[in-house]
Amino acid sequence: MSRQDTVAGFQNYSVPLSLYGTSEQVLYAPLVSAPGFQSPIFPLSTSTYPVAAYITPSPDIAGSVYDGHPFEIRLAIKFTTTGSTNILLNMYQVTNAVLTSGITSTTYAGLVQATPSVSGLTKLVTGTATAANTTSGTIVFSQQYSWDSTSKLLAIAGTATTYQKGVSISNTQSAATVASLAAIDLNFLPSFTLSTNTNVSVLTVTEFSLNRV
Repeated sequence: MSRQDTVAGFQNYSVPLSLYGTSEQVLYAPLVSAPGFQSPIFPLSTSTYPVAAYITPSPDIAGSVYDGHPFEIRLAIKFTTTGSTNILLNMYQVTNAVLTSGITSTTYAGLVQATPSVSGLTKLVTGTATAANTTSGTIVFSQQYSWDSTSKLLAIAGTATTYQKGVSISNTQSAATVASLAAIDLNFLPSFTLSTNTNVSVLTVTEFSLNRV
């Protein structure tokens, strides 16, 4: 059953592993139809043009429910590996200008390329590469943030936590604040680095949500 405080997000879709190498890459929309995909906001990924899958508050509530109130970003995935590999999870904020630049644009290409890098993309949290050798399990990330329409400052409101198979994973707060953000810039997306991508047979997003606190 879905959380009653969730106002945006996805559940239960398979990450298109065929698009991933061994460098850091953001979460992609699937290659085939899944709940929440395909839509005007999220077309399906293709091998030529991967599509970043992000969460954002609904425009009609971004300036009210979230104006000065904390909220939580939560990501849960389950995985199965068939050999030795490490999994690294990071979390980013990205501006609306990047996301609406068009999937064939140079700007958007900087977002979805291996080792993402583009103006308007800010790494919030850097995780730790953790062994997941010939096993199955879950990874759960969460952190609280706040934003208000006067300061236009996105700020952390708690410590980022990540657990892999019940073990706490160390995180580094790469950016505690991001300045000069309009409500439409409150967009969040994770990235994965799979040290041996061919040894990961299943990577399923069971929950990627933005929740009221």
